[in-house]
Amino acid sequence: MANPDEPSLIPLAGLDDGRRAFLELLDGMRRTLHLYTPLMRPDLYNDADVLAAIRNRVVNQPKIRFHLLLPPAREWRSDCPGLVRLTERLTTALILRTPSREEAPDRPELGQMFAIADDRALLRFSDPRRLIGGYEPQPSERMKELRELFRTLWERAQPDPDLRRLGI
Repeated sequence: MANPDEPSLIPLAGLDDGRRAFLELLDGMRRTLHLYTPLMRPDLYNDADVLAAIRNRVVNQPKIRFHLLLPPAREWRSDCPGLVRLTERLTTALILRTPSREEAPDRPELGQMFAIADDRALLRFSDPRRLIGGYEPQPSERMKELRELFRTLWERAQPDPDLRRLGI
């Protein structure tokens, strides 16, 4: 029998699971999404449904904020043009920064992708290339640890110079 005090982990194996969990996370968020990823998978981050979900969240809730820590834009901009266009239009809601590699703590989590919605739900890909990981729709200790790591990275991160040229 499941312990109701333990957060439920939904295992994810591949693009379909990852996309479904990401859409559920976006659908359930109300205020803020904090996302860190060491690499950009165009089939997830340039997916029409994912981009539409982000756009709809902002249109329906103008005070919503997306804090995204992404690799340098030169590594993904041409593969994710939909995300670039969306970021150009929603500059107040989508805040992109690039982590400082020199100031990043030496943590294994930096090889993983994680997204935290409203400090309540966690989507994590331990293998972001194959989108293998888990989704925790309730708060957990792991989510709190990753949220603190995100705060540290965010404080040290800078706007991406390639995106700054685009006015983002």
